[in-house]
Amino acid sequence: KIIKGEYFPDSGNIRLNGELIKEYSPSYSRKLGIEIVHQELAVFENMTVAENIFPASDFLTKYGQINFQKMNKMAAESLKMFDLDVKPDEKVENLSLAKQQMVEILRAISRKKNVIMLDEPTSGLKSKEANQLMKILLQLKEKGITIIYISHRIPEVMSLSDRITVLKDGQFIQTYDNNKELTEKKLISSMVGREFSKTLYNRKKEITYVERKIFLSISDFSKHKSIQNISFDLYKGEVLGIFGLEGSGVHDLSRLIFGLEKHDKGNMYIEGRQIKKITPGELIKQGIIYLNNNRKQAGLLLDMSASDNIALTMLKNVSRSFFISRKKLLEFTKHFIGLFSIVIPSMGTTPRKLSGGNQQKLMMAVCLAPDPECLIINEPTRGVDVGAKVEIHKSILALAKKGKSLLVFSSELPELISLSDRILIIKNNQLVGELTGKNITEEKVMGYAAGSRIN
Repeated sequence: KIIKGEYFPDSGNIRLNGELIKEYSPSYSRKLGIEIVHQELAVFENMTVAENIFPASDFLTKYGQINFQKMNKMAAESLKMFDLDVKPDEKVENLSLAKQQMVEILRAISRKKNVIMLDEPTSGLKSKEANQLMKILLQLKEKGITIIYISHRIPEVMSLSDRITVLKDGQFIQTYDNNKELTEKKLISSMVGREFSKTLYNRKKEITYVERKIFLSISDFSKHKSIQNISFDLYKGEVLGIFGLEGSGVHDLSRLIFGLEKHDKGNMYIEGRQIKKITPGELIKQGIIYLNNNRKQAGLLLDMSASDNIALTMLKNVSRSFFISRKKLLEFTKHFIGLFSIVIPSMGTTPRKLSGGNQQKLMMAVCLAPDPECLIINEPTRGVDVGAKVEIHKSILALAKKGKSLLVFSSELPELISLSDRILIIKNNQLVGELTGKNITEEKVMGYAAGSRIN
């Protein structure tokens, strides 16, 4: 943000091609050919794809009108870079989160630039789109464009970068000039400040369901053009993962289960009781909490304090009569800030002022505050660093150990495999496979998801 001119530095200098940058503002950095793709989406949802990619000023006619035909034609050429099946004149609000992210990336790379900075650009992308982005960035590099690629996804950083610099808690740790001698383990150790163990990912998955009680049952859930005849049981103390490629209907399923969208047919049972009115309010009463995959739009109240965000889900615990006990609220807030190691100036700080990773941890704390019986989690570690990812994973597994039920939707397959006792695979809006325990492998999950089952 300092390089882009959004923040003014307290000290230090920035030089571009040897020349000292004396002015700090987004408009000036744009003139210099410096562009950034932020981790949090910054698209204009009420405008078209073409209008998001290109500024209208580039297509003004001599009469002061916008040449939309030319703009759409150029946008169509840009969309081919990602092989996106999207029309240039389509409103961005109609696109999925992943496609919105690709449109924002195209905005940054479609015009002539000197420096392009990308902050967690693949956090909402599937593997196919992420691989395509890697190819595009390498092509831009060959053209002499400087790329600053910020990510917690180690394989991406190591495969793409010429040099890697590690920052931790706002401080410079080390720069690795020779990636050939660098290992993932060494890089992660620099990031978290300690040796990183993968024991968390090798936990035993020997859950038996004979004596376990079913908490949630979904029977024949369907919605036209979205989901067809989905049925499954979620046991107490189980982490059930659900995976599907972009467009499979997996995102719609999570929203249907929590009542954010209405289903056409099907039934839901909680501990054997049929839930006739499937709404977020009713499910919260039944002890079910939903963690949204878009923390900016529907996860946090960005301009209320961190403590107030936590209070909203547990007013009964921190209030008496009509008044909130600030003392109790601060105690709860301190507990969850410590639990997730949230880096925050004060409990009165608003989420808008936090990094994406700390926003994600705060959103997890908000969901856990009311001590739910079941958590429906969408992309639990989107855009968080390695250390925070481990903390969130530990909290999910600790909840399962306490007998809570967890339904986890994640596009990051290694994460889903490491957490889940079972994984259900969705393809073409239908349930096509189920894998349990040691049978869960990336090859088998992708085999079902892509349509070529691997035994």
